[in-house]
Amino acid sequence: MDFLKQYGKWIGLVAIVLVVGLAFFQGTTKDESKKAEEEKQKMLSSTQDPSRSQNSNSTGGSSEEEGIPEDGVTPALVLENYKEWAQYPPYSRPMSLLNYDLAFPFLVENSPEYLTDPISKEPNGYVCLFQPKTWAVIGPKDSIYITLECRDKDRNRAKISIDSHQMYREWEGKRIGTVSADVGDNGTDGDQTRGDNVYTFAWKPSKSDWGQMSLEAEITYGPQNTKTKLKTTFFSSPNIPAEFPGIFTESIQDGSLSVKAVVQVYRKGRYHLEANLKDEKNGEYISYATFDGELKAGANDVEFIFFGKILRDKDLDGPYQVTAFRGHRVNLPIDPDWFSQGDEGLRKIQAAKTTEPDRELVYPFKEEYKTKSYKVESFSKAAWDSQEKQDRIRLLSSIQ
Repeated sequence: MDFLKQYGKWIGLVAIVLVVGLAFFQGTTKDESKKAEEEKQKMLSSTQDPSRSQNSNSTGGSSEEEGIPEDGVTPALVLENYKEWAQYPPYSRPMSLLNYDLAFPFLVENSPEYLTDPISKEPNGYVCLFQPKTWAVIGPKDSIYITLECRDKDRNRAKISIDSHQMYREWEGKRIGTVSADVGDNGTDGDQTRGDNVYTFAWKPSKSDWGQMSLEAEITYGPQNTKTKLKTTFFSSPNIPAEFPGIFTESIQDGSLSVKAVVQVYRKGRYHLEANLKDEKNGEYISYATFDGELKAGANDVEFIFFGKILRDKDLDGPYQVTAFRGHRVNLPIDPDWFSQGDEGLRKIQAAKTTEPDRELVYPFKEEYKTKSYKVESFSKAAWDSQEKQDRIRLLSSIQ
């Protein structure tokens, strides 16, 4: 009893420290586990081979020439990651809601801007959000809508006035002024509610407004009539090189779900196209597929392959929904074949000059195509295999 009286409070204190420490450790472990899961999902969903450096275009030679990352990752881990990634082909990858940019490819979420006192430069409690409703405007007929609202210290919507605004096209460090946007808080022309202190800018591109755009607005806010300047950006692609008219067919090919989409092409060239696959019953994202290739002018059948093993691993029966058909015409001054032409190809690459934006956006098909009903057992559970994959595994195994 004397021992407990003398040391009891210290024993209790130690117990509390241990409990708090354990809770902290468990919380940290959960955070680390969540981060690791997100990193794994990011790797698996990527079309980029994780065993190659991001800038690799080489196909032979030393480990550096092979594009193997030199960031301290062990060769054993590089091989392990590659084998896990290469269960599925590069053109068909698993996805989930963690892949926000793939699940919602037409949206962009800007961060709010915290305002400062113009004299002290200290935060004054006000925050503004300058938000395009879509990440891009496509074609000469569609308008883009951009909302602007501010909140005070209590996060109540603040009254503001738009003093001036200007739209710019940005190119190689220069800003070229273009036609101004219409703006109002009157419940019309894209504005949701009249007089709610959320201003909506509406803008339609001209044919020359191709590329990265920026909108600047000078506003007055708060009881001191404080002035500030805000900026937001988006992409403009006014000339439609191709579009999806909404004509689809489907079949099972080599154990995978094949969905063919008609693409009406107005400007021939090399295209990168994508589409998502969802469970029709609960909306869970399953996979996305890509197409990279040359398309001729006129109607083209483009095949999106949703790999069988992805469907088997998700264990979801059909029907499925194919959504968010999207993409762009590649407008690079560099021919991909030059990378395999040695010194001559290198000279061509170095001499190439960029005079236009690197892409023209395809007019998307934003509705959903519903497939037939399928039992998931209809699809193959075999992992992807190819000569390229086996060669890569042999190379990575040789440097262990």
